[in-house]
Amino acid sequence: MKNPRLIYYNDAHHYHAKRIDPPLSLPKLQWPVDEVSGTGVDLLAFGLGYGDVYFHDSKVGRVVGQKQEVWQSLIDWRIMRMVQEAKKMGTDQVREVIKRGREKEIPVFPSLKLQDGATPGTTRCGSLKWEHSAAVCIGGPEGDRERWGYNYANELVRKHKLAVIREMLEDYRADGIELDFTFGRRGFFRRAEVEKHIPLMTRFIAQIKAMAEEISKDQGREIAVMARVGHKKEDNLRIGLDVEEWLNVGSIDLVVGRIPGSCLETGVVAARWLADAANAGKAAAYLSPPRKVYDERTIFPHIEMFRALGQTVRWQGFAGLYLRDLPWPLSETEYQILREAALPDVIARHDKRYILGPLEGDESNPTTPERQLPLKLEEGKSAAINILVADDLEGARQDGEMRVPLLTIRFSNFCIEDEIEIRFNGKVLPVEDAEITDERALKIPAQFPYPVMAPSGFAAHWFRYRLAMGLLKQGENTLEIEIKKLTKTADWSRCVNGVEIQTRYKDFVRPQGLGVNRVAPL
Repeated sequence: MKNPRLIYYNDAHHYHAKRIDPPLSLPKLQWPVDEVSGTGVDLLAFGLGYGDVYFHDSKVGRVVGQKQEVWQSLIDWRIMRMVQEAKKMGTDQVREVIKRGREKEIPVFPSLKLQDGATPGTTRCGSLKWEHSAAVCIGGPEGDRERWGYNYANELVRKHKLAVIREMLEDYRADGIELDFTFGRRGFFRRAEVEKHIPLMTRFIAQIKAMAEEISKDQGREIAVMARVGHKKEDNLRIGLDVEEWLNVGSIDLVVGRIPGSCLETGVVAARWLADAANAGKAAAYLSPPRKVYDERTIFPHIEMFRALGQTVRWQGFAGLYLRDLPWPLSETEYQILREAALPDVIARHDKRYILGPLEGDESNPTTPERQLPLKLEEGKSAAINILVADDLEGARQDGEMRVPLLTIRFSNFCIEDEIEIRFNGKVLPVEDAEITDERALKIPAQFPYPVMAPSGFAAHWFRYRLAMGLLKQGENTLEIEIKKLTKTADWSRCVNGVEIQTRYKDFVRPQGLGVNRVAPL
């Protein structure tokens, strides 16, 4: 199977089943494939229902509607009715999506969530947990988020998941399977036993690969195994996943590193190990980014930010991007993303915006400790920020296709009378050369599901510089800000909470109109 350029994930739930009112039709069931046909998506990962309750006519797992007759939620009722109506038609959601994918030449990988924390007897509790309760779970005190997660040290759990996978590959003839280890952000073993059971999980993944190869041989077709894991090696090992070993022994063909949290940034150095391990194991690695940005101009990443991210991941050795949760229904904006994200070489000389995101979590326990912003500024000290730019700048300069790149620094609660020195790659950028704008009450429009260590509202100053040709380089660029003297009458904290580098080219773009938008005041 040729490595896909762009993978798209539809969870089958929020972006399909919960949107369907009866009566059901085949075109409605086929929509997840139809909506990405003609884009750059050449592999569709398709969710298998809730965490452990399925929307297809499974013979081995619990299906929506079993053991429940009355519904308190409109969306759950809609899903139940979709399941019922599809069964009357002699089909189901997954079967039609796989069939339509084959017609449109888009491989479909059912995506199985390997972990789920539903309490026994509840709407989203699967059949194995319903029948065996605590015996198949990790356990722990009341309120522990791990308590009702599956314990993969129990052979019953592994056998059940293997049966679900076999059903997808053998009976539904799926093109491959995605093993989603990121759902619920839970472990797979009791905390004290994780290290001991890492080899057990490695053998389990090998079993899945062996089963896929067995079915592949029997049915005379290629079947691939894909795993979605965390983008940091240590985070995976902490919950029992030795992804590097899986790749080393050839147990997976495709691997996706999911960056958890809220905010996208275009430099993803922390995930580089995954691309290196996949390439060494003759597999392909992909990166799944967060869906929002900490930015005053937009909630979701702008197309120029996606271009920068796509350029970065290819430069670091990834095979491409794995996108999910784009605003739905897809509009022209999303279709442009799905077209361009598959072809980073084609848009290599289109404008891009390389951005940094803020720390997430809290000060005592940051979940993204590698991030550099927000950066507190102190008198008499110089602070440095590194910005990764992946463009082939020298090639564009030699061809005469480069326009002057722009550097934007966003200060929070700056005082215009402070004495500062700004340096970029060792060269002083005089303050008088900056185009400075300010907004006394800036509002970040995005609402984030996880804590972000930067304010949603603040007084902002933007310093914008036109960088001299040749000053910006491919790879890491260093921005230094030195506070030589703080204004004595202004006793508050200053920091930098936004940095952007826009690479610009002599592209075929429309001329600027008069209606150029500016940030709206509060």
